[in-house]
Amino acid sequence: MSKFEAAFSEPMSLSDCTYALSGSYSKEEAAEVFSNYLGEDIKPESLDEDRVRFGFPPEDVEDRESLPKSCWFTGAGKGKGTKPVWVWG
Repeated sequence: MSKFEAAFSEPMSLSDCTYALSGSYSKEEAAEVFSNYLGEDIKPESLDEDRVRFGFPPEDVEDRESLPKSCWFTGAGKGKGTKPVWVWG
């Protein structure tokens, strides 16, 4: 299992009070995983697509100083090394 799949095989709580889940799930599957994990009825239409990257968070991240030097962060664009995720919250 890759570092990405290990981190995002179940919803990961992010510092901006959202949750992210691997984009390898279909939107409907992701909604079901979020629902089971959070104990709420999460509808597929409430999920957003995003991409994550592992590394140093960009300078414009609000809580950058409180994050570890290297971490997963969203809003990574579609460049090399980014991975798709579903985001809820």
